[in-house]
Amino acid sequence: MALKNTSPYELGATLYMPILKPDALEYIAGTKVPKLRSMVLCLEDALLETHVLEGLDTLEKTLIRIGQVKAEAEDKHFPLVFVRPRNLEMAKRIAQMAGIHNIDGFVAPKVRPGDHEHWVTSVRDTDLYIMPTLETLEAFDVGAMTALRDEFLANAPDRILALRVGGNDLMSCLGLRRVGNTTLYEGPLLYAISMLMSVMKSKGFDLTAPVFEIIDDMKTLLQEVTRDVNFGFVGKTIIHPDQIDVVQNAFRVPEVDIEAAKKILDVDAPAVFKFGGSMCEPATHRSWAQRILSRASIYGIVPSEPQPSSDLVDTVPPRATNS
Repeated sequence: MALKNTSPYELGATLYMPILKPDALEYIAGTKVPKLRSMVLCLEDALLETHVLEGLDTLEKTLIRIGQVKAEAEDKHFPLVFVRPRNLEMAKRIAQMAGIHNIDGFVAPKVRPGDHEHWVTSVRDTDLYIMPTLETLEAFDVGAMTALRDEFLANAPDRILALRVGGNDLMSCLGLRRVGNTTLYEGPLLYAISMLMSVMKSKGFDLTAPVFEIIDDMKTLLQEVTRDVNFGFVGKTIIHPDQIDVVQNAFRVPEVDIEAAKKILDVDAPAVFKFGGSMCEPATHRSWAQRILSRASIYGIVPSEPQPSSDLVDTVPPRATNS
């Protein structure tokens, strides 16, 4: 079955939501938060064991209702919708539900080496993507992550829209919790995310950045997501709608980068040239340029700040020198 043609950049700020949240369908329908690009209906950590049966029943009704909502408004933009099952067995059960084709995929929790092939089997008869979550002790082990990457490559790699980095679970492995006024990049997960980016992205797998759970600290969130973008992440997990604009605005592309990308991709571009104060080398910067244009097509462009005109600059007198 053919997969949907979806760019990982379309994920943007991915809102996690308990399946039993009463107004979940309003988010899915785009009426509650029209700017939302993707969301995850969670039946794992956000659901008590005693509520699992109720959650599954609610999910099946929601899947059917999603199809009805989309049929009623064919031209409307809807967020990408993923389901996070509790485990692989639950995923197999959900994959058989009526209306399963109305969502975009599964978020696979706590994926370890040896797990991916089974997740692929669970969705084999569907058009669903899988987003494995790297959030166990193995995520600190470069050998284990290399083995997992090779497993991804050997088992339907096209099924993976992106890999999700589970920051809270990784912090829990260390007996720690995120604090305000400190980004991910000043904390103990810096090694892990650097290693995961190197191991996974070097073989073509995109990653999304962990949640920043201090909801009221928008200043640090902005600092963190700015670094997420520069680090190469294609999206970020969020837990509150107030975080959407901060995250998605950070993925807008500066106008100077657009201009540089177009010049790099120009068929007549020289082998090496200077633009915007930097060296441009199409042979090594082509992939960057293609991703910049892809990002801009989804999030738009940040206009350049007006620069002083050259005639004004020329009127500045030279500094006096001693003869």
